[in-house]
Formats: sequence, structure tokens, C-alpha cells
Amino acid sequence: MHKRLLLLTLIILVSTTLFAQEILCNVKVIDNQIQLTDKKIFRTLEQAIGEFINNRQWTAEKVQSNERIECNLQIILSSYDVKTNHFVGTMQIISRRPVFGTSYNTTIFNVLDENIEFDFAEFQPMNFNENSYTSNLTSLLGFYSYYIIGLDYDSFGLLGGTPFFNKALQIANNAQQGSGLAGWQPFERNLRSRYNLIDNILNERFRPIREAYYKYHREGMDIMSKNPEAARKNIYACLELVQKVFKIAPNTVMLILFFEAKSDELVNIYKNAPATEKPKAIDLLSEINVSNISKYEKIR
Repeated sequence: MHKRLLLLTLIILVSTTLFAQEILCNVKVIDNQIQLTDKKIFRTLEQAIGEFINNRQWTAEKVQSNERIECNLQIILSSYDVKTNHFVGTMQIISRRPVFGTSYNTTIFNVLDENIEFDFAEFQPMNFNENSYTSNLTSLLGFYSYYIIGLDYDSFGLLGGTPFFNKALQIANNAQQGSGLAGWQPFERNLRSRYNLIDNILNERFRPIREAYYKYHREGMDIMSKNPEAARKNIYACLELVQKVFKIAPNTVMLILFFEAKSDELVNIYKNAPATEKPKAIDLLSEINVSNISKYEKIR
């Protein structure tokens, strides 16, 4: 009897390891701007979002617990209507990826979504269907979950994230028609709208940046601990791919996202390069990421 119980326990543990969810997200709702005595609703919202993202099987892949994508999601509320359960604010999403052979995690995605609004009532079910619009909150969470999974897969396999970006596109299209809210619509002034995020990453003109994500991580960061010289050479080749996009669309959101995730890391990488490598890296980085020129001067 005891042996059967032990066997059953082992089967459950193995199954849990093999079919772990893909994302491990730390959720924080910042409510400092909301004048409310009882703020229990905000803690309930945190818990509901965390369970929605972390407990859902987003892909058909078998993922081990240590392979889950780490991310932080922070919602900064600017208003909350108690009567209508309507929330307005911004959302910061950051996701990371482990670097092979090290304990270091490299940032892949770092975006601030400035057009967040949704309805949420305590204990309401978080209904979600990627093929139809159910609510703006679950559409937001589903969209960004598939987006960060797509980027993670792009970093391990050339254009490997395409199926997940297509799922994010479907969610965006449904939300555009079903919600009518900002962030999903084309031709908005906000360059970092969800519409632009998904439209640009699936645009063939910007394919070199997706190729760069793969080369940067697999042929650069993942060999850095063993062969830093080859890693820096490959990362420079990635920056030349990024340069191709800069020359045709210098203001695309894809460039902004790449450097918001990588600018500090690139400084640290080339700070440790031989003196002969530094000027070339500084010149290229300063050309394709003008807003961070002062940062790249620290490489010298």
C-alpha cells in the first residue's frame, strides 16, 4: 500500500515538472494614487492576475519548472471607480531569459504600456478565449503573455516565436473590434501601442531585429562565459542587423524595445572589451540608438 502511494506521488511530481506552466510572473499593483480606506480589492486584483498568468498552460510544450520565463508585471493605478469597478493606469512588463552556463538573467522585454483600463470586480471569473474578446483585462494579460513567450522562443530559435506572435495578433484584432479602447487601435499617436508592438514584430521589413534577438542570445550571450571575444564579435554582427532596420525605419517601436532591454547590458559588455574594439562599438551604438549616446560614452 505504501509503495503504491509512493509511486502515485512520484507520478504526480514528474507530471507537474513536465507540464509546468511557461511563465513565472511577479505581479504588483501600485495604488498610492487611489484615495480609498479599504484597499483589499487591489490585493485581490494582484492575486487574480498572478493566478491567471502563472497557472495557465499557454503552449503545448513540456516545460520544466526551472525553464519558466521570469517576468515582472507592475500596474500603477491612476484612478479607480468603486461603483463601476473601472481601473485606469499604466502597466510595466519586464521579462528575462537565463544565459547559458551562468547565473545571469538577461532582459528580453521591457515596455511601459500607458493606456491601461479595464473592469474588475472581486471574485469575478477571469474568462479568456484567444479566439474571441471577453474582457479588456484578460485580453491585455493574454496579449503580453504570448508576446513575451514569442520573444523568448525567438531568442532560442530563429523566428521561433512566430506561432505565439500570431496568437497575440489574434487577441489584438479581437480586442480592437470588441473593446474600442486605446492601445489596440491603428494610427494612434502612442508609438508603443499594442497594435504597433504586434504589427511591427510580424512585419517582414523588421525581420532583421528578430534575427538579431536570436544571434544576440544564442551566438552572443550564451557563449560569453566560454569565449567572450567570439561573443562580442557576434553581438556586433547583431547590431549591424539592427542597423538595417534603423536605416529604413529609425522610429520603429522595435528599435525602442530592443535598446530599452539591452542598452545597459551592451555598455557592460563593451566596457570589458579591448581598447581596439571600443570605438567601433561606440560609433555603431551611437548611430542606431541616439537617445543613449551619453550612456555609450561610458564604454570608453
